Amino acid sequence: MATDGNGNPLQRTSDMEGMSAADRARMYKERAAAAGLGRAPSAAEANGGAPAPPAARPAPEAAAARNARSGETARPASAAPAGTDGAGAGARTAESGAGALTPEQRQRLTAAVQRGGAGGAPAPAAAGGTAAAAASSPAAEQQQRLVYVWPHLVTIEFMASVLALLSMIVIGLVLQSPLEGHANPDRTPNPSKAPWYFLNLQELLLHMHPALAGVIVPSAALALIATIPYIDRNTRDVGKWFGTPKSAPIAWFTTWYTTVVLIALIFFDEWVGVKPLMKRIADATGITFLNSTFMTDIFIPTALMMAPMFILALLVQRIYKPDGARDWMVCLFTGFFVVFIVLTIVGTFFRGQGMHLYWPWDPRMTRIE
Repeated sequence: MATDGNGNPLQRTSDMEGMSAADRARMYKERAAAAGLGRAPSAAEANGGAPAPPAARPAPEAAAARNARSGETARPASAAPAGTDGAGAGARTAESGAGALTPEQRQRLTAAVQRGGAGGAPAPAAAGGTAAAAASSPAAEQQQRLVYVWPHLVTIEFMASVLALLSMIVIGLVLQSPLEGHANPDRTPNPSKAPWYFLNLQELLLHMHPALAGVIVPSAALALIATIPYIDRNTRDVGKWFGTPKSAPIAWFTTWYTTVVLIALIFFDEWVGVKPLMKRIADATGITFLNSTFMTDIFIPTALMMAPMFILALLVQRIYKPDGARDWMVCLFTGFFVVFIVLTIVGTFFRGQGMHLYWPWDPRMTRIE
């Protein structure tokens, strides 16, 4: 390989064909460093003098004698075998561009090029190293953790919808669920229940004012759920069921606490009742306001809903000491979910004639048309 007429080591030569851009840039950088390009000016240059002239190119006879003393033989560039590796190409490049360098610079350039091309096949090795570095970088790890809406989420949701539709078709064909007769305004079934997904609200209607049970409480619950992303703004471990070390114990404690307290309140209203209790207190004290609709249907039910929530927060803070908003959101959402499930189960399997509590096998669970 030959350089330009001035012996410039940064001239692009024919043996660079086939190299990647990164390999060529690395070789140019090594040549420039070895040639002293970009070095600090000498004292003479700093004082305004002319730069030192480049070293004269050694004569071919001197180069041949030096190669003979080192045990090497001269070989023309055309005799190089095809497909030489990066080390040989780099060494020949250093030799071809060494004419404009001092012996020390020529030695540094040769050593740098040999280090860059050692180990045979530099391009694949560099590519492999670059791929490994990219795979281990934080950006690559973040890219691997991302799940895109298309095709990942949309495909799963589509398959789930198809399976759900097929399941409903098969169940409808096998079970042959009969349709009931037309509604008769003169005869109301006992008990008359709402669809299963509204049985939790119907259960609330048995214990408080209709506006409170059917509008205010559901709307407040949905509004609080909608504010969770604005309260818990930490994106770490998003999508995990239990993203913090304390979230699982807090969820289990909240589940058992909410279940026990809710069942106790249902039994209290069934066996004692807020309205009968407040009527007896009003008759005993002579304070008729205690038996008003506001007290029995709004104030007392609201207090019985809010008090267990504050007690739960105090117990969780004392026992588990939540680390941040994520633990508190897990606690509150678990409580809401358990209330939804328990009220639905009670309304479905334990409410019979007159909407009273019965065991599921009690004959009074049978609906009277």
